[in-house]
Amino acid sequence: MTVRQFVPGADDWQLWKLENGYLAEIGETPLDERKQAQLLQAIQEERITFFAAYRKTRMVGMCSVSRVFSTFACADIGVFEDFFVEPVFRKQGAARQLASAAREYGRANHLASLAVTCALCDEGMYRALGFTEKLGTTLVHLS
Repeated sequence: MTVRQFVPGADDWQLWKLENGYLAEIGETPLDERKQAQLLQAIQEERITFFAAYRKTRMVGMCSVSRVFSTFACADIGVFEDFFVEPVFRKQGAARQLASAAREYGRANHLASLAVTCALCDEGMYRALGFTEKLGTTLVHLS
């Protein structure tokens, strides 16, 4: 299993497949063509960076880091999202490699921290991957 930063191009369809698998697993609707175009634009503008886990040439896992300026840190922080490994490839080290790549990206890009928001049932997994500091509760307003 290898992990590398996703670069738009010939593998776009594999990213869409994984993203839609992730969305299906959490009960959300798949990306339509408009959303795929918006996501691709965000990747090209470096507003979001994806990492992909490959088994040979097949993309089997992914995660993303979005840069956000934090007034708390007075610096950019990273938001870790889109974390998904195809079920058949779980428990083979892809999750650890993806989280490690995201952390290394954060260090290399001088991000003050890397944060993840998760369901309570996933907290243990994220702690095992190195997300050990608990900072409050996340609440959202959906528009």
